[in-house]
Amino acid sequence: MENAAPLKLLGSWASSYTHRVQLALRLKGLEFEYAEEDLGSKSEALLRHNPVYKKVPVLVLPDGRALAESAVILHYLDDAFPAARQLLPADPFDRAVARFWCHFSDDKLGPAVGAVFASTGEEQEAAVRQVHENLALLEAELREGAFRGRRFFGGDEVGFLDVVLGCGSYWLAVFEEVTGVRLVDADAFPLFHSWLRDFESQEEVRETIPSVDRLVDYARGLRQMLLAMAAGACAPSDGAVASNAAPPSAAPPAPATADIAVDI
Repeated sequence: MENAAPLKLLGSWASSYTHRVQLALRLKGLEFEYAEEDLGSKSEALLRHNPVYKKVPVLVLPDGRALAESAVILHYLDDAFPAARQLLPADPFDRAVARFWCHFSDDKLGPAVGAVFASTGEEQEAAVRQVHENLALLEAELREGAFRGRRFFGGDEVGFLDVVLGCGSYWLAVFEEVTGVRLVDADAFPLFHSWLRDFESQEEVRETIPSVDRLVDYARGLRQMLLAMAAGACAPSDGAVASNAAPPSAAPPAPATADIAVDI
């Protein structure tokens, strides 16, 4: 292993942002210690190392310095460990393209998927259309754009953009199971569907992503919580029913609202 002392990762087992960093560390062959955070009762270490956002993941370096935000951490790992497997392309233009689509994932695709999960009815139908529009953009890039002919977005091996998109795309199948809404149709998005299956088959990915059954159980409770919160926000001000309603029994311990946003 290249690093003399282990890095330490503060994360949450169901967080795709945490999974990004875990996967990157494994792909690069870097030793690390993992500390699971209770997002309903955040540790002193998390609040001290990430006082701005108070979120996971946080990577603590051997000298005690720390970095937050998954994409920032991924960039750091490439820069700090140049002898290890590089996740970003060597070509400056290709690196910029990967960063652009990383922003697309966090700015457009992820929020649309989250909206499908946290809504019902016409609002959900609109969110599904947004997801399909965004997936169509990725499909076009795989078919005839920057990633044409590639096994992975990073080329022959999983790279930076694969980590960003893949550690989150597994939620698509989970959300389909929980909501009953079809998000990824192999006929409509054959190249994206093939990429996702190939990504999920990688050994390091299998070591990183929790089992589907565990994620489905978690997502069912989380969806109940989100829908109950939305219903409470829309209730009349004297809402006796809302005020007397018990939290859903299947829901996980309630973290702060900002921490339960669905990500991809």
